[in-house]
Amino acid sequence: MQRVAIIGTGVAGLAMAKTLLSEGLECVLYERGDRLGGVWADGHSNFGVQAPKECYQFPDWPLPEDVASFTPGVVFQKYLENYVDHFKFRSNIRFNTCVIKLEPRVAGAPGWRVISVCGDKGSRGEDFDFVVVATGLFSNVTNIPSYPGKDEYQGAILHSSEVRTRAPLIDKNIVVVGYGKSAADVALEAAVVAKDVHIILREAHWPVPRKLAGILPIKWGSLNRLASSFLPLYQRPSLVEKYLHSFGKPLVWIFWRLLEFILRVQCHLGTTIANGKNLLPSIPFEIDSFGEATMVASPELYPLIREGRISAHRTEIDHYTSKGIVLKDGTELPADCVVLATGWKSDFGYLPDDVVGALEMETDGMYLYRHMLHPDLSNLAFIGRATSFVSVLTYCLQARWLAEFITGRLDLPESAVLVKEIEEMKAWKRSWMPYSPARGARLFLHAQHYHDELMIELGLEPLRKKGIFAPVKELFSPYVPEDYRSVVAGKNELKR
Repeated sequence: MQRVAIIGTGVAGLAMAKTLLSEGLECVLYERGDRLGGVWADGHSNFGVQAPKECYQFPDWPLPEDVASFTPGVVFQKYLENYVDHFKFRSNIRFNTCVIKLEPRVAGAPGWRVISVCGDKGSRGEDFDFVVVATGLFSNVTNIPSYPGKDEYQGAILHSSEVRTRAPLIDKNIVVVGYGKSAADVALEAAVVAKDVHIILREAHWPVPRKLAGILPIKWGSLNRLASSFLPLYQRPSLVEKYLHSFGKPLVWIFWRLLEFILRVQCHLGTTIANGKNLLPSIPFEIDSFGEATMVASPELYPLIREGRISAHRTEIDHYTSKGIVLKDGTELPADCVVLATGWKSDFGYLPDDVVGALEMETDGMYLYRHMLHPDLSNLAFIGRATSFVSVLTYCLQARWLAEFITGRLDLPESAVLVKEIEEMKAWKRSWMPYSPARGARLFLHAQHYHDELMIELGLEPLRKKGIFAPVKELFSPYVPEDYRSVVAGKNELKR
Protein backbone atom coordinates (compact mmCIF):
# COMPACT_ATOMS: atom_id res chain seq x y z
CA MET A 1 0.00 0.00 0.00
CA GLN A 2 1.35 3.38 -1.01
CA ARG A 3 -1.56 5.69 -1.79
CA VAL A 4 -4.74 6.15 0.25
CA ALA A 5 -7.84 8.26 -0.41
CA ILE A 6 -9.79 9.58 2.58
CA ILE A 7 -13.31 10.86 1.99
CA GLY A 8 -14.23 13.49 4.57
CA THR A 9 -12.29 15.87 6.82
CA GLY A 10 -14.14 15.54 10.09
CA VAL A 11 -12.37 14.32 13.21
CA ALA A 12 -12.18 10.74 11.90
CA GLY A 13 -10.75 11.71 8.51
CA LEU A 14 -8.16 14.02 10.01
CA ALA A 15 -7.04 11.43 12.56
CA MET A 16 -6.76 8.86 9.78
CA ALA A 17 -4.69 11.16 7.56
CA LYS A 18 -2.31 12.20 10.32
CA THR A 19 -1.76 8.56 11.31
CA LEU A 20 -1.14 7.26 7.79
CA LEU A 21 1.12 10.15 6.86
CA SER A 22 3.24 9.42 9.93
CA GLU A 23 3.67 5.90 8.47
CA GLY A 24 5.04 7.31 5.22
CA LEU A 25 1.95 6.70 3.08
CA GLU A 26 0.65 9.23 0.58
CA CYS A 27 -2.85 10.52 1.42
CA VAL A 28 -5.41 12.62 -0.39
CA LEU A 29 -8.38 13.94 1.59
CA TYR A 30 -11.55 14.88 -0.27
CA GLU A 31 -13.66 17.64 1.28
CA ARG A 32 -16.86 18.77 -0.45
CA GLY A 33 -16.94 22.07 1.48
CA ASP A 34 -14.56 24.99 1.67
CA ARG A 35 -13.59 24.31 5.30
CA LEU A 36 -12.42 21.22 7.10
CA GLY A 37 -14.11 19.81 10.17
CA GLY A 38 -17.19 17.91 9.02
CA VAL A 39 -20.10 18.66 11.37
CA TRP A 40 -17.88 21.19 13.15
CA ALA A 41 -17.43 23.28 10.02
CA ASP A 42 -21.00 24.44 9.63
CA GLY A 43 -23.06 23.75 12.74
CA HIS A 44 -26.28 25.29 13.98
CA SER A 45 -26.40 28.30 16.28
CA ASN A 46 -25.15 27.62 19.82
CA PHE A 47 -23.75 24.21 18.92
CA GLY A 48 -20.85 22.73 20.83
CA VAL A 49 -19.21 19.69 22.35
CA GLN A 50 -21.27 17.62 24.79
CA ALA A 51 -18.30 16.44 26.84
CA PRO A 52 -15.69 18.04 29.13
CA LYS A 53 -12.67 19.25 27.18
CA GLU A 54 -10.33 16.61 28.65
CA CYS A 55 -12.67 13.90 27.29
CA TYR A 56 -13.07 15.34 23.80
CA GLN A 57 -9.69 16.11 22.25
CA PHE A 58 -6.92 14.40 20.32
CA PRO A 59 -4.73 12.34 22.66
CA ASP A 60 -1.57 13.73 21.07
CA TRP A 61 -2.81 17.30 20.51
CA PRO A 62 -4.62 18.61 23.64
CA LEU A 63 -6.94 21.57 23.57
CA PRO A 64 -5.33 24.82 24.78
CA GLU A 65 -5.61 25.41 28.51
CA ASP A 66 -7.67 28.57 28.07
CA VAL A 67 -10.41 26.79 26.10
CA ALA A 68 -13.64 26.35 28.03
CA SER A 69 -14.92 22.91 28.90
CA PHE A 70 -17.85 21.72 26.76
CA THR A 71 -16.05 23.49 23.95
CA PRO A 72 -18.12 25.78 21.70
CA GLY A 73 -18.40 24.48 18.14
CA VAL A 74 -16.59 27.39 16.47
CA VAL A 75 -13.69 27.02 18.90
CA PHE A 76 -13.49 23.29 18.25
CA GLN A 77 -13.44 23.83 14.49
CA LYS A 78 -10.50 26.22 14.90
CA TYR A 79 -8.80 23.57 17.04
CA LEU A 80 -9.14 21.13 14.12
CA GLU A 81 -7.59 23.69 11.79
CA ASN A 82 -4.65 24.03 14.18
CA TYR A 83 -4.33 20.24 14.36
CA VAL A 84 -3.94 20.04 10.58
CA ASP A 85 -1.40 22.85 10.51
CA HIS A 86 0.59 21.43 13.44
CA PHE A 87 0.95 18.07 11.72
CA LYS A 88 1.47 19.78 8.36
CA PHE A 89 -1.01 18.12 6.03
CA ARG A 90 -3.25 20.96 4.83
CA SER A 91 -1.78 20.55 1.33
CA ASN A 92 -3.18 17.01 1.28
CA ILE A 93 -6.77 18.30 1.46
CA ARG A 94 -8.76 19.01 -1.70
CA PHE A 95 -11.45 21.48 -0.73
CA ASN A 96 -14.70 22.00 -2.66
CA THR A 97 -14.16 18.57 -4.18
CA CYS A 98 -17.06 16.14 -4.14
CA VAL A 99 -16.56 12.40 -4.63
CA ILE A 100 -19.23 11.22 -7.05
CA LYS A 101 -18.17 7.65 -7.70
CA LEU A 102 -15.89 4.82 -6.65
CA GLU A 103 -15.11 2.19 -9.22
CA PRO A 104 -12.65 -0.70 -9.48
CA ARG A 105 -9.26 0.05 -10.95
CA VAL A 106 -8.61 -1.10 -14.50
CA ALA A 107 -7.04 -4.44 -15.39
CA GLY A 108 -7.94 -5.95 -12.04
CA ALA A 109 -5.39 -3.94 -10.09
CA PRO A 110 -6.15 -3.87 -6.36
CA GLY A 111 -7.69 -0.68 -5.02
CA TRP A 112 -10.12 1.87 -6.37
CA ARG A 113 -10.50 4.71 -8.80
CA VAL A 114 -12.00 7.78 -7.14
CA ILE A 115 -14.06 10.02 -9.44
CA SER A 116 -14.49 13.54 -8.11
CA VAL A 117 -15.76 16.93 -9.24
CA CYS A 118 -14.37 20.31 -8.22
CA GLY A 119 -16.58 23.24 -9.19
CA ASP A 120 -17.06 23.51 -12.95
CA LYS A 121 -13.76 21.83 -13.81
CA GLY A 122 -15.37 18.56 -14.79
CA SER A 123 -14.75 15.13 -13.30
CA ARG A 124 -11.37 13.73 -12.43
CA GLY A 125 -10.36 10.12 -11.77
CA GLU A 126 -7.44 9.02 -9.59
CA ASP A 127 -6.22 5.58 -8.58
CA PHE A 128 -5.61 4.57 -4.99
CA ASP A 129 -4.45 1.39 -3.29
CA PHE A 130 -6.93 1.88 -0.45
CA VAL A 131 -9.97 4.08 0.29
CA VAL A 132 -11.16 5.12 3.73
CA VAL A 133 -14.70 6.50 3.98
CA ALA A 134 -14.61 8.99 6.86
CA THR A 135 -17.98 10.69 6.47
CA GLY A 136 -19.24 9.26 9.75
CA LEU A 137 -22.98 9.11 10.43
CA PHE A 138 -23.80 12.50 8.97
CA SER A 139 -23.95 13.90 5.48
CA ASN A 140 -25.43 16.84 3.62
CA VAL A 141 -28.73 14.96 3.32
CA THR A 142 -31.12 16.21 5.98
CA ASN A 143 -33.81 14.00 7.46
CA ILE A 144 -37.01 15.97 6.88
CA PRO A 145 -40.27 14.38 8.06
CA SER A 146 -43.32 15.22 5.99
CA TYR A 147 -46.65 16.21 7.52
CA PRO A 148 -49.97 16.88 5.76
CA GLY A 149 -50.79 20.49 4.97
CA LYS A 150 -47.24 21.57 4.22
CA ASP A 151 -48.25 23.39 1.04
CA GLU A 152 -50.90 25.34 2.93
CA TYR A 153 -48.52 26.47 5.69
CA GLN A 154 -47.40 30.09 5.23
CA GLY A 155 -44.53 30.09 7.72
CA ALA A 156 -40.92 28.93 7.39
CA ILE A 157 -39.84 25.29 7.70
CA LEU A 158 -36.15 24.95 8.54
CA HIS A 159 -33.84 22.09 9.38
CA SER A 160 -31.85 22.78 12.55
CA SER A 161 -28.66 23.02 10.47
CA GLU A 162 -30.13 26.08 8.73
CA VAL A 163 -30.43 27.99 12.01
CA ARG A 164 -26.92 29.42 11.87
CA THR A 165 -27.77 32.51 13.91
CA ARG A 166 -30.70 33.74 16.01
CA ALA A 167 -31.98 35.87 13.13
CA PRO A 168 -34.72 33.44 11.93
CA LEU A 169 -36.04 33.19 15.51
CA ILE A 170 -36.34 36.85 16.52
CA ASP A 171 -39.87 37.91 17.57
CA LYS A 172 -41.35 34.73 16.08
CA ASN A 173 -43.58 31.96 17.35
CA ILE A 174 -41.17 29.02 17.15
CA VAL A 175 -41.90 25.29 17.15
CA VAL A 176 -38.93 22.94 17.50
CA VAL A 177 -39.44 19.27 16.59
CA GLY A 178 -37.09 16.82 18.29
CA TYR A 179 -35.52 16.14 21.66
CA GLY A 180 -31.82 15.64 20.98
CA LYS A 181 -28.89 18.02 21.32
CA SER A 182 -29.69 20.14 18.26
CA ALA A 183 -33.35 20.51 19.32
CA ALA A 184 -32.30 21.67 22.78
CA ASP A 185 -29.75 24.12 21.31
CA VAL A 186 -32.30 25.71 18.99
CA ALA A 187 -34.97 25.90 21.70
CA LEU A 188 -32.52 27.63 24.05
CA GLU A 189 -31.56 30.12 21.33
CA ALA A 190 -35.22 30.80 20.59
CA ALA A 191 -35.98 31.30 24.29
CA VAL A 192 -33.70 34.35 24.24
CA VAL A 193 -35.24 36.18 21.27
CA ALA A 194 -38.54 34.57 20.19
CA LYS A 195 -42.09 35.47 21.21
CA ASP A 196 -43.10 31.94 22.05
CA VAL A 197 -41.19 28.65 22.02
CA HIS A 198 -42.59 25.11 21.84
CA ILE A 199 -40.64 21.86 21.69
CA ILE A 200 -42.38 18.74 20.37
CA LEU A 201 -41.09 15.34 21.46
CA ARG A 202 -42.53 11.90 20.72
CA GLU A 203 -40.75 10.26 23.64
CA ALA A 204 -38.93 11.60 26.66
CA HIS A 205 -35.34 10.45 27.16
CA TRP A 206 -33.10 10.41 30.19
CA PRO A 207 -30.81 13.46 30.30
CA VAL A 208 -27.12 13.15 31.14
CA PRO A 209 -26.37 16.29 33.17
CA ARG A 210 -22.92 17.79 33.20
CA LYS A 211 -22.72 17.11 36.93
CA LEU A 212 -24.69 14.33 38.59
CA ALA A 213 -26.66 15.73 41.53
CA GLY A 214 -24.91 19.00 40.73
CA ILE A 215 -21.72 17.62 42.30
CA LEU A 216 -20.13 14.70 40.45
CA PRO A 217 -18.76 15.47 36.95
CA ILE A 218 -20.45 13.10 34.53
CA LYS A 219 -17.16 11.53 33.41
CA TRP A 220 -16.77 9.97 36.88
CA GLY A 221 -20.14 8.29 36.59
CA SER A 222 -19.96 7.08 33.01
CA LEU A 223 -16.41 6.72 31.66
CA ASN A 224 -14.89 4.21 34.08
CA ARG A 225 -14.82 0.44 34.20
CA LEU A 226 -17.14 0.26 37.20
CA ALA A 227 -19.95 2.03 35.36
CA SER A 228 -19.43 -0.01 32.19
CA SER A 229 -19.71 -3.26 34.17
CA PHE A 230 -23.25 -2.30 35.25
CA LEU A 231 -24.43 -1.82 31.66
CA PRO A 232 -26.43 -4.49 29.83
CA LEU A 233 -23.83 -7.17 29.14
CA TYR A 234 -21.39 -6.52 26.33
CA GLN A 235 -21.16 -8.88 23.37
CA ARG A 236 -18.18 -10.58 25.03
CA PRO A 237 -18.49 -9.86 28.77
CA SER A 238 -15.81 -10.69 31.28
CA LEU A 239 -16.30 -13.39 33.87
CA VAL A 240 -16.71 -10.75 36.59
CA GLU A 241 -19.42 -9.00 34.56
CA LYS A 242 -21.25 -12.29 34.03
CA TYR A 243 -21.27 -12.92 37.78
CA LEU A 244 -22.37 -9.37 38.49
CA HIS A 245 -25.36 -9.73 36.16
CA SER A 246 -26.36 -13.10 37.59
CA PHE A 247 -25.69 -13.31 41.34
CA GLY A 248 -25.43 -9.52 41.64
CA LYS A 249 -28.46 -8.71 39.50
CA PRO A 250 -30.36 -6.99 42.35
CA LEU A 251 -27.35 -4.70 42.89
CA VAL A 252 -27.33 -3.79 39.19
CA TRP A 253 -31.06 -3.01 39.31
CA ILE A 254 -30.64 -0.82 42.41
CA PHE A 255 -27.71 1.03 40.81
CA TRP A 256 -29.79 2.15 37.82
CA ARG A 257 -32.94 2.93 39.78
CA LEU A 258 -30.91 5.13 42.14
CA LEU A 259 -29.42 6.96 39.15
CA GLU A 260 -32.91 7.48 37.71
CA PHE A 261 -34.13 8.86 41.02
CA ILE A 262 -31.25 11.35 41.10
CA LEU A 263 -31.96 12.47 37.54
CA ARG A 264 -35.67 12.75 38.19
CA VAL A 265 -35.09 15.02 41.18
CA GLN A 266 -32.19 16.99 39.69
CA CYS A 267 -33.93 17.79 36.39
CA HIS A 268 -37.49 17.87 37.81
CA LEU A 269 -38.61 15.37 35.18
CA GLY A 270 -41.94 14.91 36.93
CA THR A 271 -42.89 18.55 36.25
CA THR A 272 -46.23 18.77 34.48
CA ILE A 273 -45.97 19.91 30.87
CA ALA A 274 -48.69 20.34 28.22
CA ASN A 275 -51.84 18.25 28.59
CA GLY A 276 -50.88 16.98 32.03
CA LYS A 277 -47.91 14.94 30.82
CA ASN A 278 -44.33 15.02 32.11
CA LEU A 279 -40.77 14.35 30.96
CA LEU A 280 -40.26 11.03 32.73
CA PRO A 281 -38.96 8.47 30.21
CA SER A 282 -40.77 5.18 29.85
CA ILE A 283 -37.61 3.16 29.10
CA PRO A 284 -35.01 2.31 31.80
CA PHE A 285 -31.89 4.48 31.72
CA GLU A 286 -29.51 1.63 30.96
CA ILE A 287 -31.49 0.87 27.77
CA ASP A 288 -32.57 4.37 26.80
CA SER A 289 -28.97 5.65 26.98
CA PHE A 290 -28.22 3.60 23.85
CA GLY A 291 -31.01 5.23 21.84
CA GLU A 292 -31.04 8.05 19.34
CA ALA A 293 -31.59 11.13 21.47
CA THR A 294 -29.23 10.73 24.44
CA MET A 295 -27.77 14.12 25.27
CA VAL A 296 -25.81 16.05 27.84
CA ALA A 297 -28.48 18.60 28.58
CA SER A 298 -27.55 22.26 28.84
CA PRO A 299 -28.17 23.40 32.43
CA GLU A 300 -30.68 26.04 31.27
CA LEU A 301 -33.08 23.70 29.43
CA TYR A 302 -35.14 22.19 32.22
CA PRO A 303 -35.52 25.40 34.28
CA LEU A 304 -36.88 27.16 31.17
CA ILE A 305 -39.38 24.33 30.66
CA ARG A 306 -40.49 24.56 34.29
CA GLU A 307 -40.86 28.32 33.99
CA GLY A 308 -42.94 27.95 30.84
CA ARG A 309 -40.57 29.94 28.65
CA ILE A 310 -40.21 26.76 26.61
CA SER A 311 -43.46 24.80 26.35
CA ALA A 312 -42.89 21.05 26.03
CA HIS A 313 -45.42 18.81 24.29
CA ARG A 314 -45.09 15.03 24.47
CA THR A 315 -46.80 14.14 21.24
CA GLU A 316 -46.30 14.51 17.48
CA ILE A 317 -47.31 16.91 14.73
CA ASP A 318 -50.50 15.79 13.02
CA HIS A 319 -50.66 18.40 10.26
CA TYR A 320 -49.87 21.95 9.26
CA THR A 321 -52.41 24.73 8.98
CA SER A 322 -51.92 28.01 7.17
CA LYS A 323 -50.84 29.71 10.41
CA GLY A 324 -49.27 26.92 12.40
CA ILE A 325 -49.56 23.26 13.35
CA VAL A 326 -52.01 20.86 14.97
CA LEU A 327 -50.64 18.18 17.27
CA LYS A 328 -51.96 14.65 17.56
CA ASP A 329 -53.36 15.45 21.00
CA GLY A 330 -55.53 18.12 19.38
CA THR A 331 -53.49 21.15 20.46
CA GLU A 332 -53.27 23.95 17.89
CA LEU A 333 -50.13 26.07 17.94
CA PRO A 334 -49.51 29.26 15.98
CA ALA A 335 -46.08 29.04 14.34
CA ASP A 336 -44.11 31.50 12.26
CA CYS A 337 -41.26 29.02 11.96
CA VAL A 338 -41.03 25.25 12.44
CA VAL A 339 -37.51 23.98 13.08
CA LEU A 340 -37.00 20.28 12.37
CA ALA A 341 -34.19 19.02 14.59
CA THR A 342 -34.61 15.56 13.12
CA GLY A 343 -31.09 14.61 12.14
CA TRP A 344 -29.48 13.43 8.94
CA LYS A 345 -29.43 10.56 6.49
CA SER A 346 -26.31 8.71 5.41
CA ASP A 347 -25.33 9.34 1.80
CA PHE A 348 -23.38 6.61 0.00
CA GLY A 349 -24.59 7.39 -3.48
CA TYR A 350 -21.01 7.28 -4.79
CA LEU A 351 -20.55 3.62 -3.87
CA PRO A 352 -21.01 1.01 -6.64
CA ASP A 353 -24.16 -1.09 -6.47
CA ASP A 354 -22.24 -4.27 -5.69
CA VAL A 355 -20.54 -2.55 -2.74
CA VAL A 356 -23.87 -1.32 -1.38
CA GLY A 357 -25.24 -4.84 -1.82
CA ALA A 358 -22.32 -6.37 0.07
CA LEU A 359 -22.72 -3.89 2.92
CA GLU A 360 -26.34 -5.00 3.34
CA MET A 361 -27.39 -1.62 4.72
CA GLU A 362 -30.56 -2.26 6.67
CA THR A 363 -33.05 0.05 8.34
CA ASP A 364 -30.97 0.06 11.52
CA GLY A 365 -27.70 0.87 9.80
CA MET A 366 -24.51 -0.76 8.62
CA TYR A 367 -22.77 -3.57 10.49
CA LEU A 368 -19.01 -3.94 10.08
CA TYR A 369 -16.16 -5.85 11.68
CA ARG A 370 -14.87 -3.67 14.50
CA HIS A 371 -17.16 -1.02 13.02
CA MET A 372 -14.67 -0.53 10.18
CA LEU A 373 -14.35 -3.43 7.72
CA HIS A 374 -16.53 -5.70 5.66
CA PRO A 375 -14.91 -9.07 4.80
CA ASP A 376 -16.22 -9.02 1.22
CA LEU A 377 -14.80 -5.58 0.41
CA SER A 378 -11.05 -5.45 0.01
CA ASN A 379 -9.08 -2.22 0.17
CA LEU A 380 -12.07 -0.29 1.54
CA ALA A 381 -12.71 0.75 5.15
CA PHE A 382 -15.04 3.01 7.12
CA ILE A 383 -14.00 5.15 10.06
CA GLY A 384 -16.15 7.29 12.31
CA ARG A 385 -19.04 4.83 12.47
CA ALA A 386 -18.73 4.00 16.16
CA THR A 387 -20.59 6.46 18.35
CA SER A 388 -19.33 7.17 21.84
CA PHE A 389 -19.19 10.04 24.31
CA VAL A 390 -15.43 10.24 23.67
CA SER A 391 -15.63 9.93 19.92
CA VAL A 392 -12.37 11.79 19.18
CA LEU A 393 -10.53 9.14 21.17
CA THR A 394 -12.56 6.35 19.56
CA TYR A 395 -11.75 7.59 16.05
CA CYS A 396 -8.06 8.00 16.89
CA LEU A 397 -7.86 4.41 18.10
CA GLN A 398 -9.70 3.29 14.98
CA ALA A 399 -7.18 5.23 12.89
CA ARG A 400 -4.27 3.52 14.63
CA TRP A 401 -5.90 0.08 14.20
CA LEU A 402 -6.58 0.75 10.50
CA ALA A 403 -3.05 2.04 9.96
CA GLU A 404 -1.65 -1.19 11.34
CA PHE A 405 -3.99 -3.14 9.08
CA ILE A 406 -3.24 -1.11 5.92
CA THR A 407 0.52 -1.37 6.44
CA GLY A 408 0.21 -5.14 6.82
CA ARG A 409 1.26 -5.36 10.47
CA LEU A 410 -2.18 -6.43 11.73
CA ASP A 411 -3.45 -9.80 10.61
CA LEU A 412 -7.16 -10.57 10.81
CA PRO A 413 -8.95 -13.92 11.05
CA GLU A 414 -10.28 -15.55 7.89
CA SER A 415 -13.41 -14.19 6.23
CA ALA A 416 -15.82 -16.71 7.78
CA VAL A 417 -14.75 -15.67 11.28
CA LEU A 418 -15.28 -12.00 10.46
CA VAL A 419 -18.76 -12.71 9.07
CA LYS A 420 -19.66 -14.68 12.19
CA GLU A 421 -18.46 -11.83 14.38
CA ILE A 422 -20.58 -9.30 12.46
CA GLU A 423 -23.70 -11.49 12.67
CA GLU A 424 -23.21 -12.01 16.40
CA MET A 425 -22.84 -8.26 16.94
CA LYS A 426 -26.00 -7.61 14.95
CA ALA A 427 -27.97 -10.15 16.98
CA TRP A 428 -26.57 -8.77 20.24
CA LYS A 429 -27.52 -5.17 19.45
CA ARG A 430 -30.96 -6.06 18.18
CA SER A 431 -31.70 -8.12 21.29
CA TRP A 432 -31.81 -5.07 23.58
CA MET A 433 -30.75 -1.75 22.05
CA PRO A 434 -33.59 0.60 21.07
CA TYR A 435 -34.17 0.85 17.34
CA SER A 436 -32.53 3.71 15.49
CA PRO A 437 -31.37 4.17 11.89
CA ALA A 438 -27.80 4.08 13.24
CA ARG A 439 -28.06 1.19 15.71
CA GLY A 440 -25.29 -0.58 13.82
CA ALA A 441 -22.90 2.17 14.94
CA ARG A 442 -24.10 2.47 18.54
CA LEU A 443 -21.48 2.06 21.29
CA PHE A 444 -21.94 4.97 23.68
CA LEU A 445 -21.16 3.79 27.22
CA HIS A 446 -19.82 0.48 25.90
CA ALA A 447 -16.96 2.35 24.22
CA GLN A 448 -14.50 1.16 26.87
CA HIS A 449 -15.12 -2.46 25.93
CA TYR A 450 -14.59 -1.56 22.27
CA HIS A 451 -11.37 0.32 23.00
CA ASP A 452 -10.11 -2.71 24.92
CA GLU A 453 -10.78 -4.94 21.90
CA LEU A 454 -8.82 -2.66 19.59
CA MET A 455 -5.92 -2.55 22.04
CA ILE A 456 -5.82 -6.32 22.40
CA GLU A 457 -5.83 -6.82 18.63
CA LEU A 458 -2.96 -4.35 18.39
CA GLY A 459 -1.08 -6.46 20.90
CA LEU A 460 -1.18 -3.72 23.52
CA GLU A 461 -2.15 -3.58 27.16
CA PRO A 462 -5.79 -2.44 27.52
CA LEU A 463 -5.33 -1.45 31.17
CA ARG A 464 -3.92 2.06 30.87
CA LYS A 465 -3.83 3.41 34.41
CA LYS A 466 -0.41 3.80 35.98
CA GLY A 467 1.09 4.12 39.43
CA ILE A 468 0.76 2.40 42.78
CA PHE A 469 -3.00 2.98 42.85
CA ALA A 470 -3.54 1.71 39.29
CA PRO A 471 -5.95 -1.11 40.30
CA VAL A 472 -8.20 1.36 42.10
CA LYS A 473 -7.97 3.87 39.27
CA GLU A 474 -8.88 1.16 36.75
CA LEU A 475 -12.16 0.68 38.55
CA PHE A 476 -13.16 4.24 39.43
CA SER A 477 -11.12 6.71 37.39
CA PRO A 478 -12.56 7.89 34.05
CA TYR A 479 -10.76 6.93 30.87
CA VAL A 480 -9.79 9.97 28.81
CA PRO A 481 -7.73 10.54 25.62
CA GLU A 482 -4.59 11.24 27.64
CA ASP A 483 -4.52 7.56 28.67
CA TYR A 484 -3.85 6.58 25.04
CA ARG A 485 -1.41 9.28 24.01
CA SER A 486 1.50 6.96 23.19
CA VAL A 487 -0.75 4.55 21.28
CA VAL A 488 -2.20 7.24 19.05
CA ALA A 489 1.19 8.83 18.53
CA GLY A 490 2.52 5.42 17.42
CA LYS A 491 5.43 5.53 19.84
CA ASN A 492 7.03 3.17 22.31
CA GLU A 493 4.36 0.52 22.71
CA LEU A 494 3.60 -0.65 19.18
CA LYS A 495 5.65 -3.57 17.95
CA ARG A 496 7.33 -2.83 14.62
